[in-house]
Amino acid sequence: MAEKENKKRKRQSNGADALNKKVAFDGAEAGRVKITYKDQAGLHPVVVSTPGITAPTIPFKAYTKPLSSKGSSDDSIKPNTHDLLLHSQKHPRLDYAATPITLDQDLSHYIAVFDPTTKQIQITRAHHLSLRSKLRSDKEDDQSKRKRTIGQQREELGREFGTKKAKKAIADKTVNAIVKDAKGKGKKDDVQDAILDSMADSAVPALKEEEQLEAGLASKPIPKPNLAAETVEDVYTFNTLIPSSDARLVDIKEWIEKTQAEEAMNFGHRFPAYRVQAIGKREDVMRLKALRYLTLLLDFHDALQNAGKAGKKVPKKDVLDRKLESWPAALVSSVRQRFSNPSNELPKWHLQNFHTHMCALSLFVDGWTTDTTHLKDDLKLETKEIGQYFRELGCKVGPPTEAERERMGIKKAMAAATKIAKLKLPLDFPKARVGRKR
Repeated sequence: MAEKENKKRKRQSNGADALNKKVAFDGAEAGRVKITYKDQAGLHPVVVSTPGITAPTIPFKAYTKPLSSKGSSDDSIKPNTHDLLLHSQKHPRLDYAATPITLDQDLSHYIAVFDPTTKQIQITRAHHLSLRSKLRSDKEDDQSKRKRTIGQQREELGREFGTKKAKKAIADKTVNAIVKDAKGKGKKDDVQDAILDSMADSAVPALKEEEQLEAGLASKPIPKPNLAAETVEDVYTFNTLIPSSDARLVDIKEWIEKTQAEEAMNFGHRFPAYRVQAIGKREDVMRLKALRYLTLLLDFHDALQNAGKAGKKVPKKDVLDRKLESWPAALVSSVRQRFSNPSNELPKWHLQNFHTHMCALSLFVDGWTTDTTHLKDDLKLETKEIGQYFRELGCKVGPPTEAERERMGIKKAMAAATKIAKLKLPLDFPKARVGRKR
């Protein structure tokens, strides 16, 4: 027992025995790879960088220059003994030249080629060059040496001695030419041909009509419409008009209780006052939230102060809190950040964006057909201005029909001054204005 205890035990690393054997894959010889290095005189591969251009598929001529005048010969051409230059004039308009990179003087480049059949990797030293293109110097065109045709002589006489109508007809032939020569005749030069050839492969397809419309609407001060909507309800959705974080803070419980009990409710604006009872009795939660949020925007609009040519500005925090004390402070702060700039101002673009959002909310509340009179009076706008806001949303604005007039209970004299905004598919957005030709 004593002899067994005195025997030394082998040290274990991390409680696991070290492996003494290597894993073989398909036999011991199959996993071995032979590496060879080739640096003999003669042809060597070339690594070419093409910054800013696309390498053409044309043949090149190779030229070499020894790095040192001592001990160099044409028989022992290597990347470490000679500089390599590639040049080609096979392109119809451009000359290409690949020259060594001066920053690589202290660097060596290699290419490794693996042959899976023989399990060999061959490493070869390579030249590193940078490819550049240059426009070939203008040469006399063979066609310019030819005699002018009778038609060309007539055009020249017409430009010099013809009537105004004849001169205009000749000028119209070359009105779309890229460049005109001294006599006004259109002619493309080699620079433009080279640029157009290089653009052909990477040309971006023209935008579709829907993509052009979407790009134009993205810069307008309106809520983002869904141009792919199949129903009117999907054009300006609830989540588009009211952020989800704001919708959670909009409380409609009090409104529902008072409308169910038919209690009187006081409002400072006509639009919510004429609609809250009907919507509250139906318990239409989405439209009631939209109407409640629109009421906040109207109160916020009344709290704004004039800023001269800059439009409107948000009052100081203590003044704003006092005017909107009945609303949650977090909701008021979210509205301020959403519709004003970092300077707490509402210049023209921001103010129009604020107004169009309220117009879109009024459409949502009234089922996408609304009388613009109440909102016009609440915002203190002109009929033409409020009508333009609805048109920017894709609505058609006009007087009520005879059936609508009877349903609204208004007389014909009043109907002429009443405007109804309707959102229908397909959407009808105003066309971009084009200035008059001078």
